[in-house]
Amino acid sequence: MTSPGDAAPVKPPPSFSPGVPRVASKSRYPNQRRDSSPSLDADLVDSRIRSPTPPLTATTSDLPIRSASPRAPSFRSSTPQLARSSLGSPVEGRFDGAEEIRSLVIRSFSPVVGVYASADTDELVRQKGFAGGFWELIRPFGENVPGKIVIRDSVGASRGWEDYGVRFVDLAGNSLTPNESSAGRGASLAQVEEVLEKQLGSTDDPLGGSLRPKDFLNFPTTSPLYKVFLRQLLSISSATPHETFRHPVASVIAISSRNTAPLETLRKLYADTSNGARRLPDWCHSEYLRYYVLVHDEDRDDIAESTKLYDQMKRHFGLHCHLLRLRSNQCVVTDDDSVQVPECEWLSPSERLSGRTEPLVDLDANGFYLFDSDIMAIKAFIRELVAQSVIPFMENRVAIWNDQVASRRRGISGRFMSMSRRWAGFGSSSRSSLTAGGASGNYDVAHGYYRPDVPEAVLRKMADFAFMLRDWKLSASTYELLRSDYANDKAWKYHAGAYEMCAVSMLLNPSAMGTKMKLDGIDQMFDTACYSYLTRCSDTPNALRCLTLAMELLKSRGGSAVESAARWAMRAMDLGLVGSIGQGLFSERVSACYAARAPVSGMNWGSRRRKAGMWSVFAADMWLRLGKPSLASAALEEAERLYADVLNADGSFPMPEMQTFIDNLRHAVKLEYLQARGLDTRDEAATAEALGTEETSEKLDRRMNRKSLIANPLDSGGLGPGQGTRDNDNAANDDFERA
Repeated sequence: MTSPGDAAPVKPPPSFSPGVPRVASKSRYPNQRRDSSPSLDADLVDSRIRSPTPPLTATTSDLPIRSASPRAPSFRSSTPQLARSSLGSPVEGRFDGAEEIRSLVIRSFSPVVGVYASADTDELVRQKGFAGGFWELIRPFGENVPGKIVIRDSVGASRGWEDYGVRFVDLAGNSLTPNESSAGRGASLAQVEEVLEKQLGSTDDPLGGSLRPKDFLNFPTTSPLYKVFLRQLLSISSATPHETFRHPVASVIAISSRNTAPLETLRKLYADTSNGARRLPDWCHSEYLRYYVLVHDEDRDDIAESTKLYDQMKRHFGLHCHLLRLRSNQCVVTDDDSVQVPECEWLSPSERLSGRTEPLVDLDANGFYLFDSDIMAIKAFIRELVAQSVIPFMENRVAIWNDQVASRRRGISGRFMSMSRRWAGFGSSSRSSLTAGGASGNYDVAHGYYRPDVPEAVLRKMADFAFMLRDWKLSASTYELLRSDYANDKAWKYHAGAYEMCAVSMLLNPSAMGTKMKLDGIDQMFDTACYSYLTRCSDTPNALRCLTLAMELLKSRGGSAVESAARWAMRAMDLGLVGSIGQGLFSERVSACYAARAPVSGMNWGSRRRKAGMWSVFAADMWLRLGKPSLASAALEEAERLYADVLNADGSFPMPEMQTFIDNLRHAVKLEYLQARGLDTRDEAATAEALGTEETSEKLDRRMNRKSLIANPLDSGGLGPGQGTRDNDNAANDDFERA
């Protein structure tokens, strides 16, 4: 849950017109560390641990698609209520309402903490059933830090966050190796689409069950399948030079009580992360926090000896140390104090497709359970790491960089030096050999990045730190300070990232959205970022991320901003950035954007319910083409509800062509559903009986022979269900608009 101050989004004025974009155009942190107790609320932790989270597997049945509309008329739907079961999610039900997507976006930009453990530590953890060692053991628990994390912003005001988390990465692996090739970046989006296909086809009988009525007004505000898509899209980013969200802000260096030379091993591990085999790439800042952990074996080692060693560690390496007490025996499900390990929420698409996260039948043999004492110890360790070390370290770095670098750039002398360097080349002679193409700054054209010690890189890291600390006012002003420098140096990926994150920061900061000019400027920022990503960098994943964030954050603003949000979703579809499943999901989001537009207060105009209904019908047709009748059924239910204001007294559309289109689409959904269940749809009487309707064979025959705007699904010589021509789709679109 986010802070109460951000619970209610600030709505822009009703006079905003999203179609005319215009460009929109000092602080200090306290350095002292706060006292934060690592103790945990036992009841809170126990409730979070013992409530099993459903595995991330999905069925096509019971997939609620549409978000609730501002108005919900009560009438009986004529669309078949196909049996559906909800799509599981590791964090399903954590948030309710509009805050869920916003929190998902915020948590996707969490601090990254590297993990580097000694061989004896990894061996101890492997005995517990975790083949990946110490990193795999603690990774799921870092995504949700127990309790409230208090963070101070740039003016010294404190705010508590209950949804804070960190990402653990394995420094011994290749998680910090970016894939900069165009083919590799394009493959990431293909993997996202493959994950969605795998989710929809993860059961033997995805359409199981019988037709039954259901109150579709109780559907959640966002499709669970779309949340899987958004989570996967935000998980594909790897460490890159142009943004530092995936650069480690700290690293955990761990040894076990079995180590024969513990202090020497810790020094060796530190040397490996500084200038050895585990050092960060040249474009990463080398100054990050080291946190030392001693893993004590409760089953075999003496706690007195481990405590003595822990005291020595604190004398040699400082206060950033922790004694983690774990049992080395493997926990089985039959144990009285066994607790299931939560699944990682932020798994990349490649990890999901690799098979490592498949549901296992024998969980006991594969180490997916831990003792309750181990769970409590790991949660206490992670809370102490984040609250007492990582957050104060980031606050201190931001304060130093803001005072030493940013304040100078904001002052008159800094502006003068920037103009001199831009127009006269003053102060850049020592770096002239590294630049080309008219650039006169610190950008290394040969390697394609800024060195981590130059002001442009330091300010970008400061802005990213402020964003991860959720100080969006400071991050927005810093990104805005950098945009002209990146454009002048022709560092186009840096340029696109600065525009994107500046707009995102302003949308996340409620106080930054008070005027029409700023909302117009945000549209221009997203447009510039998308253009740079696609045209200058050929970076489709970041372009899709930019458009998706624009759509979701503008939609959360409400008012006239929702129309701009719908336009960005349509832009992503027009550019072909999403696959077939993504097209259906984005059609639903366009419908949700238009449905969120409330009418003018006291009047009956200003809403976009008919547009929302039209896009919901388009989504139903797309799902039908993909052979997903339950998803198409849910989309048709939402369309009927949205069109309720224009229906006749008998529930029919005023235009016969539109009624024909809806009837044939609804009928194609029913037939596709029966065919998926293996029923013979050529037997008309059996088909009518199976559908559970009051239709007779004569009515069914008349409907099947009715002229349709989509192809007849029973005509062997025609197209399949939902595969109408483009002319028919355009005609239907015109009919819907006239309605």
